[in-house]
Amino acid sequence: MLTVGLTFLLLVVLIFLGFPIYLAICIAGTVATLAMGDSLLLVATNVFGGIDSFTLMAIPLFILAGFIMMECRITDRVVQFSDALVGRFQGGLGHVNILSSMFFGGIQGSGVADASAIGSVMIPAMEQQGYHKDYAVAVTAASAAIGPIIPPSVAMIMFAYYTRLSVGKLFLGGLFPGILFGLGLMAVNAIAVRRRGYGLVPKDRSLKTILLTGFRSSGALIMPLIIIFGIVGGIFTPTESGAAAVLYGLLYGFASRNLRWKRLPAVLINAANTTAIVMIILAMSKVFANVMVRVGFQDLVITYIVETIGQPHLATLVIMGVLIFLGLFLDPTVLIAMFAMTVHAVGEYLGFDPIHYGVLMVITMLLGAITPPVGSMLFVSCSIANLPIEKSVKILLPFILVLFLVAVAVLFVPELVLWVAGYVQ
Repeated sequence: MLTVGLTFLLLVVLIFLGFPIYLAICIAGTVATLAMGDSLLLVATNVFGGIDSFTLMAIPLFILAGFIMMECRITDRVVQFSDALVGRFQGGLGHVNILSSMFFGGIQGSGVADASAIGSVMIPAMEQQGYHKDYAVAVTAASAAIGPIIPPSVAMIMFAYYTRLSVGKLFLGGLFPGILFGLGLMAVNAIAVRRRGYGLVPKDRSLKTILLTGFRSSGALIMPLIIIFGIVGGIFTPTESGAAAVLYGLLYGFASRNLRWKRLPAVLINAANTTAIVMIILAMSKVFANVMVRVGFQDLVITYIVETIGQPHLATLVIMGVLIFLGLFLDPTVLIAMFAMTVHAVGEYLGFDPIHYGVLMVITMLLGAITPPVGSMLFVSCSIANLPIEKSVKILLPFILVLFLVAVAVLFVPELVLWVAGYVQ
């Protein structure tokens, strides 16, 4: 118990001192490892072992596929198609922002990439149409969280790696909750725009416009279908689906002439930079996670929280509250790397289906990406709008509440996850 407390205290101190997250995690884990009488060789082994996995190969593949499709200017086409579908309604640009993130999430799988790609287009457009900057940021940051829920999802891949669960089942398990979250955000947007007086003159969109923009964006929207049906049909594994997505992206890019050979090195470098950010966190988190396993952290959680409370759903709500609090200071990537094994063990102890509990915990941890002060998706959105993070907090609260309510719905209605996930063998 003392080792756990001191390790977490050191981690918090290092973070507040301004150390990069990956470095703070590594230092705290290394100090704890040495204090337990082990050598630095164990630290080095854990660092390299933290990313030595066939499952994790899917992460760079999906990231690369996403960058290839962005180079093909699919963001503009997805936004145009979304505008044709929902732009006619009052506050249409808010709906367009959310729907675009739902489509884009099925291509990229990264919330930060979603916030960057969609936000760079939608935030200036919303400002030009009279939306306040803080509202545009709130919609963009909140909708970006859809990306890691709807398949493919880098967050689900990470959770599967640490818990040895099926990536395919976690992918499909997030499909309905992701759609439900998007619809919930649209409901909040519909209420907010009327109160704030945004978008009072809706634009008409003809069926011809919908069909035309749908056809132009169909090349991009086929990718998620390849991934989902390929996994469900047993054609390839989730990792192989990442390779298929890259191949399709290259074929689509060169066939449409939107991807040039001279731009390919830049695409590869950008994808490598993004992959490196994820992988270095995973590598360093393995050191910390190893310490938590060896000191029996999951047993402590079960003893002091789960057994004390007793009731499975109430105990889960308490754990969700703890994760949400930690998410104020830690990115979801870090939370998954540090606590995936613990929450998985707790879920099994409480008698929940592991896929249901895994999707629930990933959704809960994603709240950290849109909550200040270190929410990565919120930070990217604020950077695009040149808005201080603290000015976006108040307007963001209803959108954060939607994601929490979706998590609660998933907790009490497992079929939201298990009905679709059951199609994967």
